[in-house]
Amino acid sequence: MALASSIITGVQQVALVVRDLDAALVQYTERLGIGPWWVKVYAPPELTNMRVRGVETPYSMKLAIAWTGDTMWELIEPLDGPSIYKEFLEAHGEGLHHLLVDHREGSMEAAIAAFGRRGCPPLMEGQIGTTRFCYLESEGPLKTTLEIVHREPGFKRPEPDYWFPARESAGS
Repeated sequence: MALASSIITGVQQVALVVRDLDAALVQYTERLGIGPWWVKVYAPPELTNMRVRGVETPYSMKLAIAWTGDTMWELIEPLDGPSIYKEFLEAHGEGLHHLLVDHREGSMEAAIAAFGRRGCPPLMEGQIGTTRFCYLESEGPLKTTLEIVHREPGFKRPEPDYWFPARESAGS
């Protein structure tokens, strides 16, 4: 049972930052049997409205997503530009970076405002198509970064750049 003051309703994703995404994919696949991994590079112009601590800042990343049950795993390798991913690698090395959480607030703006009132303002933001994401500055008080996302109803994940391990073709 959640507290009446809770603004978090669930955790969707566990995300880690790595230096070499392809090497990490091998480890997670071979050691834990997680996969297949949906892998994609996000960069401008597909990635828009990028801000770090409120300042317009272009950046890019290569990420991979896989599921175990209802939990999404995300591995992120920072590419170009300054980002909180690079900051994390410099300060902590590879490891657990953030949790993607569901929230009680109706809109993205309301959620950002609610977290801000609780001392967790926007840290890094961006948009891919109509999907908007925002990392919250929560590592200090909460010991990890939180992420919130808004996806339009009917959202469908785009095709990946590739799958790991490679998927068999229908004709094979």
